[in-house]
Order: sequence, then structure tokens, then C-alpha cells
Amino acid sequence: MISRLRRRLTLLMTAMTALVLAGALLVTWRLSEEQYRRSAEQLFENNFSSLCDRLADADSVSDVWLAEQEQSTECLLFLKDNGASLHYEGSLASRTPRSELEALVLEAVGQLLDTSRRDSAGAVFRQEAHGTMAGNASDSYFMALALLPRGETGAYLMVASLQDKGFLARHEVLSALQYAGLWVAGSALLALISFWLTGKALAPTALAMRRQKEFIAAASHELRSPLAVIKTSLQAVDGDLPLERQTVLLHNSQKEADRMSRLIDDLLLLANGDLGNLPAHLEPLAPDNLCIEVYDQFYLVARDQGHALTLALPEEAVPTIRADEGRLRQLLAILLNNAIEHTPAETPIELVLRADGKNGGVTISVVDHGPGIPDAAKPHLFDRFYRADASRTSKRNFGLGLSVAKELARLHGASLTATDTPGGGATFTLVFPKGPK
Repeated sequence: MISRLRRRLTLLMTAMTALVLAGALLVTWRLSEEQYRRSAEQLFENNFSSLCDRLADADSVSDVWLAEQEQSTECLLFLKDNGASLHYEGSLASRTPRSELEALVLEAVGQLLDTSRRDSAGAVFRQEAHGTMAGNASDSYFMALALLPRGETGAYLMVASLQDKGFLARHEVLSALQYAGLWVAGSALLALISFWLTGKALAPTALAMRRQKEFIAAASHELRSPLAVIKTSLQAVDGDLPLERQTVLLHNSQKEADRMSRLIDDLLLLANGDLGNLPAHLEPLAPDNLCIEVYDQFYLVARDQGHALTLALPEEAVPTIRADEGRLRQLLAILLNNAIEHTPAETPIELVLRADGKNGGVTISVVDHGPGIPDAAKPHLFDRFYRADASRTSKRNFGLGLSVAKELARLHGASLTATDTPGGGATFTLVFPKGPK
């Protein structure tokens, strides 16, 4: 399901970003082509002006020189001296024959230039005109026309230059292919990035779903055992058994029902914590008074299990913390029960309260001197249904206690960590941030 969702999100993100990229590249391509066209037109006009300046100062021009000019500028040249064509056949080929282009040029000259404009001495004014012209073979040209005066007798030289605009179309196609290649490469890169981002975005969801499946499987496994005992006991009660035996079976059923109730309570607490619906009433609380009450509650329990429980309180005043008293009692009970159950008899257990004078926080620790926590188990210690000792068969242990404790610590904005006790054992430390003044 997650893989299919990831593929769909990748496809959606890639399509959206590729569409934006296509729009940006299209605009850039159009601007680039427009700039290229303007540059080409400006270069054509500059070359023509330079040619006219040379012709205006030259007494004569040769066919070789004109051919060199055509080859260097890739422009067709047409010249007329006082209306008479020069004997120059040209060096460049064109789709429309030169004779037809010459006729079109003369028509444009008649429209754009005026040979009758003269100064007081009768010399023709120098004139230039620029534009475009269409040929007769679906070809199009940049066009430049000029009248150059030749002395004061009214003589003039007509110069025309045509540049086939086909190179613009070729450049446009090549440029379009380059931008298309950029779009393909960019889209591929965006697809990879999208795939990576969707993977990162869906990772918490995938983890949550995996944990949910593991949670349901583990819960089902834990519930199956008490249900089987209850079912078997009730079936046996219906049979022909002595009253004493029936009483034992009913007592066992009651104990298994109590186990199921505790398990369901823990599951509901964790589920509400995951949803952010775990109720809590955080109020200013004196941690030293609470520790004393919890110590009094567990002193006899620990002694009956062969443990000496001690309480260590600081001499200085301890700042108050914001806590739900009932929930915090439950958290400390889990830690103390965990220490009592997982340490051998005759090993001491300590409940330690400390005040952090520097940061104004409060630390509550449960210290035992048992076998400690294996290094391999430490990363999973607060996982749900995790048991460091897989062979443990105690029916009191569901593997949820420390998970519930972690959730209760988070509810109080505190941190719960497990470290090794110097000399052997485990220390669970609950650190509260600075409380209200």
C-alpha cells in the first residue's frame, strides 16, 4: 500500500514540477530566440551600414571584393549606379532566383527611398531603409536599402542587401531540441528527487503502519493466552468436577480476566497517547512529598520480594513541577515494579530525588543493582511488547510497562532514559524541565 502510494505521489509531484519546468523553459526559450533574432537583425544592419560607408568613399568596386563581402556576411548584394545594374552576378545562391529578387528589391526601393530628394547643389540625400521581404519560394529575408550620393551632379549609387532568414528557423529548431533535452533531464532529476522526498515524507506513515501491525499482532497474541485459559476453565466447570476443582478453575479465570483488564488498560493508554487524547490534569506538585508517599506504598512490597528499598531526598528545597499526580504515581509504580521483578532478591533498590540548581529542573531516578540491561536490548527497551529476556514467562509481564512509562513521561514534557548503574544494574531517570515559579 505504501509503495503504491509512493509511486502515485512521485508521479503526481513529477508531473506538477515537470509542468512548471516546461513553462519556465518555454518562456526562457522564447525570450532567448527573440534576443537571438534581434541580435542577428542588429548585426545585419551594422554590416550594411559599414558596407555603405566603404562604398560611399570608394571610386570603384570590383566583383571580387563584392563576392568577399557576400561570403563574409552571407548576404546577397545588389547595386545600381544611377539606375543601371552593375555587371555582378553574385556569389551566393538563393531559393528565389537573383533576377526575381532584384525585381522585388527595385519595387521596395521605389516605395521606401526617394531619388528626388536633393540638396541645394542637386546632390541626392543619403538614405537608408530597413525591413523584411518575402521571396517567391516561401523564403524570407532581412532587407536593407540605401541611396549613396556620387558627387554633386545628382548621381547616386543604390545598394541593397538581403539575408535569408532561414538560419533563424534552423537555430530555433536546434535550440528547441536543446531545451527539450534539458526538460527531459530535468524531469528525470525531478522524478528522482520526488521519489526521495515522498519516501522521506511517507517514512513516518510506513513506520506507524508497521508498528500498528506489530502492535495488533502482539496484542492479539497476549490476549489469546488468557482467553484460552478462561474458555478452558469454563468448559471444565460445566463438566463433572469436584467443587474444590471448580473453585480453582473459577479463581484462575478471575485472575486471567484481571490480566486482560490490565492489558486492555495499557493498550487504551498507549492508543490515546498516539492520538494525543490521553487525559491529564497538570498542576503544581511537590515532588518530595510524592516520592515519600510512593516510597511508603512500595516499601513493604519490595521487602516481601526480598529487596531493601531506600529513599534519597536532597537537603535543599526542591522546586515544584507541573504534573498529574495520579499519572506520575502510575509512572513511578511501573519503574519500581520493573526493578523489583527484574532484580534478584537481596539486591537493594533506590528511589532518588534530585534538584538541578543550575537549570531549575527536577530528576527522579529508580536505581537497582541487578544484572543490568544488555547492550542489544537498550535500543528496544521502550518498544511495545518488547521483552529483553525472550524466555521470561511471567504472566505479570506483557512488555508494555516501560512503553506506558515512556508515554506518561512524554505527557508531562519530561524525558525518561535508562543507563547502567555503576557497579552493575540499571538506572531509570525521569527528568522534568523547569517548573512554575
